[in-house]
Amino acid sequence: MISDTLEMVEDVKTLKSSIFTHEHDEDFNLYLKFGENDILKIPIIPLRPYQLDLQKILFGKVSKRILIEWPRRAGKEVITWNFLIHAAIIEPGMYIMTYPTNVRARKILWQGAPLINGVSTKFLDMIPKKLIAKKNDSDMTIELVNGSIIWIVGCDIDPEKLRGTNPRGIIYSELAFSDPRVVYAMFPVLRENGGWMVGQSTFDGMNHFFQMIKSNMNDPLWHCRIESINTLVDENGNPYITDEDVDEDRRAGMPEYLIQQEYYGNVQINEETKYFAIAINKIYETERIISGLMLENKNVYAFYDIGVSDCAAITLAQFENINGKLWPIIIGYIENNNRALQFYVNEIRQFCNRYGLIFHTHFTPHDGKNRNFNDNLKITNDYLSDMGEKGITVNRPNSHKVAIELIRQTLYRTKFNKENTQRLIDALSSYEKEYDEKMLKFKDTPVHNWASHGVKSYQTMCLALEKGLIIETTYDVIYLD
Repeated sequence: MISDTLEMVEDVKTLKSSIFTHEHDEDFNLYLKFGENDILKIPIIPLRPYQLDLQKILFGKVSKRILIEWPRRAGKEVITWNFLIHAAIIEPGMYIMTYPTNVRARKILWQGAPLINGVSTKFLDMIPKKLIAKKNDSDMTIELVNGSIIWIVGCDIDPEKLRGTNPRGIIYSELAFSDPRVVYAMFPVLRENGGWMVGQSTFDGMNHFFQMIKSNMNDPLWHCRIESINTLVDENGNPYITDEDVDEDRRAGMPEYLIQQEYYGNVQINEETKYFAIAINKIYETERIISGLMLENKNVYAFYDIGVSDCAAITLAQFENINGKLWPIIIGYIENNNRALQFYVNEIRQFCNRYGLIFHTHFTPHDGKNRNFNDNLKITNDYLSDMGEKGITVNRPNSHKVAIELIRQTLYRTKFNKENTQRLIDALSSYEKEYDEKMLKFKDTPVHNWASHGVKSYQTMCLALEKGLIIETTYDVIYLD
């Protein structure tokens, strides 16, 4: 089991292998010597010039925080998987490669076999067999002879499942398509143990991956690159993926915005896939994500998306009255799962007490009349009443399209507290349409994933505003340090 694996890793932190010696060349390729004439080179596959450059950045210890946006078919998976192998050989410990879902983790890497110079090569075969002590197919873990553990994992069921581990290195594969909590949860661990991380992906709109690269581009602790088929070239300056290759995808019907995004690193603002792309970009442009933003001596309201076996999400908001219209200020966001309602009420109260704010009302969605939190005794609204809390149920929207447009319009007049609402902003940025594989087009129905919960809680607020359920007066805005 993985828990046993984690305990074992702690015991091998300082383990040094006596089976082989190793050294690097000037490009930081790894050479393992098992005997006088028994030498292995890692990686076992040839690397392209730009892949070698990235290898030098990591193993030359230029940076331990790397974010790379590379076009599709640039070899992101191959090079970062080999980084993990390389590191696990020279420094015993735990190494993790994450994917957006467990299905992708198994299909892409555990069972995958990319073409390397025209030859199909399994990812697992890139680890020399003499270095493998054992494999666990159910957990997708590999133990090396020096005690290192490599864990391939999908983070769709529980993005915080990595908490409690102590990895020396993490690869975040397809980071733009992953729940960003897998990154945020591990920052403290990597800082404490001196570990490294590499996040790789193509772009997926202006979501968390785009913003993460943009925010850290000029930070000397980070190495961030946005590449295209024109910048990733061979020794003679020739691109590996040509414009002719891209034109073939155009003729096959690939949308131009997707071609620009996945081959040229140009993220275009569009709502063809991301429902709120334009509105979210406008929030960044007009600098409405503000540090310390709260309203002193002003009511706080909680807006719910009720989760039973799924996540529950709560948006905490205050309101400015501007020319007779309420403008939302989102000051906090709470998300968890498999918790009783009392837990969320306590979290809300503690949040307000921490900042000296006044809590007023809980707003639950229409299913608050018939859904409960983890038992079959009472509905949500009855529980709130029993706890002495004021609760109001918000009726369902007339249609999904109406709700989406209402959220979109409300975003244009919403401000966000920078410190407490990043998870909600990530959710709104990533909320996307479902793709119809048969019809080869996007439906006007959303994908239900990690982003849905935050969006639904924000939707509850929008509906409460539209129905006139919130009545406020004007107060001055205070920016708390």
